[in-house]
Amino acid sequence: MIASTAVAVLGGLLTGCSAPASSTAPTAGSAPQAGNTKTITVGANPSGVAITPSGRHVYVTNYNSGTVSVINTASDAVTATVAVGDMPERVAITPDGHQAWVANNGSNTVSVIDTTSNTVIDTIGGLMVPRDVAFTPDGRRAYVPDFGSNRVSVIDTVSRGTVATIPVGQAPGGVVLAPDGRRAYVLSNSDPGKVSVVDTARNKVTATVPVVGGPLGVVVARDGNLAYSADAAGTVSVIDVRRNRVTASIPDSQQPNGVAMAPDARHVYVADASGAVTVIDTASHKVVGTINAEGTLKSLVLTPDGRRAYATDFGANSVSVIDTAPWEQPRRPSAAAPRHATGCCSSRQSS
Repeated sequence: MIASTAVAVLGGLLTGCSAPASSTAPTAGSAPQAGNTKTITVGANPSGVAITPSGRHVYVTNYNSGTVSVINTASDAVTATVAVGDMPERVAITPDGHQAWVANNGSNTVSVIDTTSNTVIDTIGGLMVPRDVAFTPDGRRAYVPDFGSNRVSVIDTVSRGTVATIPVGQAPGGVVLAPDGRRAYVLSNSDPGKVSVVDTARNKVTATVPVVGGPLGVVVARDGNLAYSADAAGTVSVIDVRRNRVTASIPDSQQPNGVAMAPDARHVYVADASGAVTVIDTASHKVVGTINAEGTLKSLVLTPDGRRAYATDFGANSVSVIDTAPWEQPRRPSAAAPRHATGCCSSRQSS
């Protein structure tokens, strides 16, 4: 597990940052340390966040503005604001980095943004309260959970037409694909909460994993053995995806939301509505740090080197930029580098 890499599980004003944090990585059992944080003002009630494969740009959905803010990670400034549909909840970047797809649950559409021009080039309709988007590694299919129909729509990314619909659990609100693309994990946080496992070759549910309190965010390790689910019960469930069962439950905090994994898979980061980011060691399955970012954190994403996180603050209309370097030292030469699949749209340079 530890030697593997992992799959990432969302006008600007820079307000400054605190004193530099220690560059020494905490070890299991060490005292929690606060990472360096600063904030970037975005639109109203930012919800989802995604980062391009190159790590150069972050895309943020502004739920009550109907827009997406584009952040340049070199300057940590908003460089574009793109009008999309009503109530955009989450955003995903195609594996080649050329497009950002936005789930607009208020207008029952998905907006397709060209990441070079940062303009909407298509709007996909016929959905029922879409809340998330995830792509197969080859970029040919997008999986969109329809909260209002209890189904997942499978969309061809070239024709942008729906090629299949899959009945899943009640009120599906999120989706993530396994690194090999063979399975999709669909989150249903109704009572009782569960994760539906979809065979993407047959587009059929093959298993369900009960999760106490309901899953709010899931990330799958690149080796495909474990998944980590941030649960409404205030815990993080560790799911053995080979046996489709929860094998451990890690006490987290009052209201975990988004979850992301470091590129080398040593740590999982959990954003909490209380304003904290919890750092979990994937070897011991213990909390080894807490970053006090403040605010109402909803989603987060890590940079490709794992040394910074971008977390949406739903209540403060901002994005927190968090220094995760104290936990993420440079990878050893033997560690595998992050892999990014290609092939959705064209051969243009990634953003």
